[in-house]
Amino acid sequence: MSTPEISVVMPAYNATAYLDKSVRSILGQTFQDFEFIIINDGSTDTTTAILKRYAELDDRIRLYDQENQGMISALNRGCRLARGRYIARMDADDVSFPRRFEKQLEYMERHPQIGILGTWIYNVDENGAVRGTWCPPTDPKILKWTNFFGVCVSHSTVLMRRQVIEKLGFYRPDAVHAEDVDLWLRACAITEFGNIPEPLSNYRVWTGSTHQRSLQLRRDTHVRLLASYIEDFLNFVPPLEAVAGLRQTRVGPPLESLRQMFRTAALVEQLYKTFVKENDLTLSERREISFDAAKKLALLGLQALRFNTRSSASLLLQALQLDYRLLRPSIMMKGLRRIWQ
Repeated sequence: MSTPEISVVMPAYNATAYLDKSVRSILGQTFQDFEFIIINDGSTDTTTAILKRYAELDDRIRLYDQENQGMISALNRGCRLARGRYIARMDADDVSFPRRFEKQLEYMERHPQIGILGTWIYNVDENGAVRGTWCPPTDPKILKWTNFFGVCVSHSTVLMRRQVIEKLGFYRPDAVHAEDVDLWLRACAITEFGNIPEPLSNYRVWTGSTHQRSLQLRRDTHVRLLASYIEDFLNFVPPLEAVAGLRQTRVGPPLESLRQMFRTAALVEQLYKTFVKENDLTLSERREISFDAAKKLALLGLQALRFNTRSSASLLLQALQLDYRLLRPSIMMKGLRRIWQ
């Protein structure tokens, strides 16, 4: 049996509604030298029958059934079974565009320093309607900075060098609902990230009470993991409310108190100063990171208007001292619109 270039790893649990489109999107890739490892995690609907039908039709599919053990168990089993030089992630409710693997492989061959490569994505609802586009940064240093505030790549779009995830020891069992966050934070120490600046996947965005509970668990785990990462980076224990505030400056909701705002602002400044000192940045990278940090401070200042103007002015001055470009009227109006929405 020849060794494939890419091992596609896809866990599946009760995924009947979207499974056909998901599987077909992988089998229809323009780059065909892959194995498709599917871990059926104890499904109780027609997922099993659908997967068995596809496995009979295409010998690149390696189907494994197990009792329901959760996403992380299924991911780790799939990654350990992988034989390819690269591991591609896929979710059973998403759709990969035909040239995804072709373009990702071309990029990785040209950029040997990149160990984890994502793409831009279209966010789609349960009916497949596009609800937005997620366009994360593409520069490795900017992506490393982005990890302080949220994920820098979309998990279900990544192509990873197998040696990278093996060196990291795969996914950690205690990072439930945030296994990607944990992997990215640990990966910062050994490799670089990239993103192809083109949507190459449809990412399914779920609503409903069950999904909201999962999101809350993910937020809580994210804050815990990020606090530990920042503690190692800064050599002191950051206040948890400030760590939570970092995430909120990117994805919301507004911070809850002036104390949290000022603590978050102090942490943003400390992270910025240390990051600039410890990373060999180009002038362009430094300007982009300083502008991003200043925008986050300005956002806190605008949010502080809900409490009093003096606190707001203090935070806005802090932002302007970091980067005067915030004085542009278009930037200030964009920030105000975000507060008023």
